[in-house]
Amino acid sequence: MVSNRPVLIWNAADFKAQIVKDLVSNSEIVGEFVEADARQRLLSISDPEWGRAYREQVVARLLMNRVEVGKNEVTTLVGVGKSRSGDHHGFYIELGSATAPAHPFLRPAVFSNAKAIVNLLEGK
Repeated sequence: MVSNRPVLIWNAADFKAQIVKDLVSNSEIVGEFVEADARQRLLSISDPEWGRAYREQVVARLLMNRVEVGKNEVTTLVGVGKSRSGDHHGFYIELGSATAPAHPFLRPAVFSNAKAIVNLLEGK
């Protein structure tokens, strides 16, 4: 008896390319998700009051995400980008300084959403 089923041919390169494509797509979704959560956390910080405009006008605008594809890795980066005055924006808000307490907004956006991030990476 002859089968009419098509023969499936395994192509490792095509399989890997599809996995990377799916992971990049899911990573972009994760980046947007974490960036939105971090922005919400950043804008909810009320102390110190004198830093509100800086948080709203500078740091929130510089908050970004991007996905980088390496030889054996896909990396999602979320953070505060560089401006003409440097790349320290957000650092002192996240970690604090001699004059202001720490108000983490990036790390909690990742750590408190770990399960949701894994689900998004899996395409759920």
